[in-house]
Amino acid sequence: RMLAKTSTSAVARIARQHIRVGSRPRRTARARASGSRAEDKFADPESPEGVLRVSKRTSFEGLKAARRVEAEKARAENDDARLARVEWAYDALIAESRAWFDGRVRDDDGAESRFQLGNFYQTLEKFEDAEREYRKALEFDTHVDAANNLAMLLQERGELDEAEAYYILALKPNENNVDVLFNWATLKLNGRQDLNATRVLIEKIVSIQPDLKKHPLVKALRDEEDDDDEGEPFVIPI
Repeated sequence: RMLAKTSTSAVARIARQHIRVGSRPRRTARARASGSRAEDKFADPESPEGVLRVSKRTSFEGLKAARRVEAEKARAENDDARLARVEWAYDALIAESRAWFDGRVRDDDGAESRFQLGNFYQTLEKFEDAEREYRKALEFDTHVDAANNLAMLLQERGELDEAEAYYILALKPNENNVDVLFNWATLKLNGRQDLNATRVLIEKIVSIQPDLKKHPLVKALRDEEDDDDEGEPFVIPI
């Protein structure tokens, strides 16, 4: 179907409201080597898990959220000692996870182990370290997630030409990878301000995964109303 014209600024506002598609953060080493439910429930209150009130199954995002909550409580009570313990606990768990990922690289240095280490760094917002590991992963193989995540990091820095090159690389194993296509579309829209190229990618995405036509960015580019199928709320399938 013909696409209606939509202003770049209007679509860009919608695009900024929706996070780009990236590889989901992996669980911590403690999550991978999880113990029994009883051990999780009755963690030693003096242990890093006990201080942050987390379990061995807690994700990176959950760990960061726990750190934030416990630190806010300590600050509210002007309890510097408690705040120091929160930071100690967080650092201890991160160090343990870092050791686990480093061990994976030592035991089996390859595209997947390097990607996992890079993803660990990216989750911690250590972007230079993440970029280094993604590049190392790609020296072994065309690792789709490494190429996709590296492209996003480069896009954030404004290095659009190299970012596009890695999106194209990420599509080599499967040109219908919706996650990569969607990220590339955001580059065309926000970085290049190229509505025509964005529409081409969006149309390809919808042809592959029709339920994505409910995504607000897709609707804006197609100039469609938001009230169709009101009983079926859009759920991002990622």
